[in-house]
Amino acid sequence: MAKQKRKPGALYFTDVARAGRGAVILVGNYYALEDASEERIALLSLKNRTWGGMDLSGIAHAIRLSGRAGDPKRQYLILERNRGLYRVTPPKSVKFSTINEERDGFLMYMRKIGRNWYAVGGHHQVYREINGKWKTIDSGVYVPGESGEAKILLSIDGTAEDDIYATGFNGVIFHFDGNAWTNLDSPTNLGLQRVLCLGKKEVYICGHGNSLFRGNSTGWVPLTEPDESTTYWDMASFKGDTYVCTKTELYIIKDNQLELVNIPVDGPVSFYRMDSDSHELWTCGDECLLKFDGRNWEQFIFPDNE
Repeated sequence: MAKQKRKPGALYFTDVARAGRGAVILVGNYYALEDASEERIALLSLKNRTWGGMDLSGIAHAIRLSGRAGDPKRQYLILERNRGLYRVTPPKSVKFSTINEERDGFLMYMRKIGRNWYAVGGHHQVYREINGKWKTIDSGVYVPGESGEAKILLSIDGTAEDDIYATGFNGVIFHFDGNAWTNLDSPTNLGLQRVLCLGKKEVYICGHGNSLFRGNSTGWVPLTEPDESTTYWDMASFKGDTYVCTKTELYIIKDNQLELVNIPVDGPVSFYRMDSDSHELWTCGDECLLKFDGRNWEQFIFPDNE
């Protein structure tokens, strides 16, 4: 049987962020543009089972919500990897700013830590936004080089602005004490996709080669055995449990062991990124979008993917 042809608007998700009860915002890429020179971001919203969206120029790896859900001044922050940051105020206001015009290297990830937003990317660059202005805070870790070099920070998180971790390619782990960065001894030389800080003594890092570790700046305990075929892409904390995902499976970390999560929905499931608050956990990957409220799982299908 011939494979069903995709609709022109079919896409796959690249990040998800909570936006209130039963609501999320997402970014995605169009299948139809994968072999084209055009770079276009699909910005989507889902609330009460109703989809909305718009297109933006570029490629995005991260989306976040600034401000509380329901606040008329809330904004969607989309980190555009080549140039800077989109600020979208629903329903239609779009403002773009360049984080740094002088440096090469992609911007990969952003997160709010304490009162300020932080962004990381190529050449181990790190930025902090204060009062709407982005400043470099990567003295001692920034590595100038050619565009595309594999010296990339992929994730940043912290318990406070004087206890921040950043991880990336080649197993790099940096710690920031509010004044200076320290290059920590790493338990792996493989790429670390995500760092999740639950407390000063409870930090998780995960990535390629079945890499999953718990610890902090004093050292790391392995929770898995090396396996080149497995990559953990993201982590999230929800209702006291810590979740970690590969592209095809979702796990809970219990007593330093992984427990596979059974998700009783129709059709195949896929994972890549996650976000949570006290009410819901959401995951996205490929064309799959899932919500978990602590009891039940629910799947949502973007209309052009049907």
